[in-house]
Amino acid sequence: MNGLLLVGGKSSRMGTDKSEMIFRDGLTQRERGIKLLASVCDKVFISVADGKGANIIADSFGNIGPLGAIASAQKHSPDSDWLILACDLPLLETEHLKALQAAHQPDFDATYFRSATDALPEPLCAIWSTSSISAVSAAIASEKYCPRSVLKQLHGQALNSPSLWTLANTNTKADAIEIRARISGSTQEKTIIVSYFAQLRELTNKSSENILTYSETPAGLFEEIRAKYTIPLKRKGMMVAVDGDFTDWTHPLKEGEEIVFIPPVAGG
Repeated sequence: MNGLLLVGGKSSRMGTDKSEMIFRDGLTQRERGIKLLASVCDKVFISVADGKGANIIADSFGNIGPLGAIASAQKHSPDSDWLILACDLPLLETEHLKALQAAHQPDFDATYFRSATDALPEPLCAIWSTSSISAVSAAIASEKYCPRSVLKQLHGQALNSPSLWTLANTNTKADAIEIRARISGSTQEKTIIVSYFAQLRELTNKSSENILTYSETPAGLFEEIRAKYTIPLKRKGMMVAVDGDFTDWTHPLKEGEEIVFIPPVAGG
């Protein structure tokens, strides 16, 4: 089994290269990802948008996202299963990759974790078998570039996510705050009043509730709520208000504050 660490993203939401950020062990996320993969894989490669070098696999299919990186790896070594790993998972441990490896069997096209928030496949911490190559190629030929959608079509083995935060990506500054707080153990329990409107009221079947949380930001709290009610909505396009005033997702939560998450309004 080969390992592929994805570092070719633009990190546009974070505003800085996520692969070079340091969260723990004095290692960049790129360095730590390589170390994790090396603990369970025969060879480790790095996926980049463009470039050359030892153990580098450049995208062969243009700017189409992670599915192109997966297809490029399969093109590079079509006789190998691939453990695909995003570089921005600071709370992931070797034991989680070993769990994937132990569960993987030859007759599975893929082995992956289910997302703790929406129960859908997590394609960027997953084993993609050689038998998945045709499905990946067909998706690219059809210009359908969602790796999660491809996984859903395969004969796969799904494992429950170890926890809400184990597979949490550091896509934004708010995500980084939540991750750093959990690494340092500085989270504090607090009660937050959450009021629901529009789609969220329908999905939760509540107008409001008090939530006991360790989240540091509205972003972390929303991910907890997504997991609790299996909410398909994501933060993108959504607004948040604290005690009646619009605020940023990085707002530091305090005891007794009232939070309102405002979904985008559909229609013209």
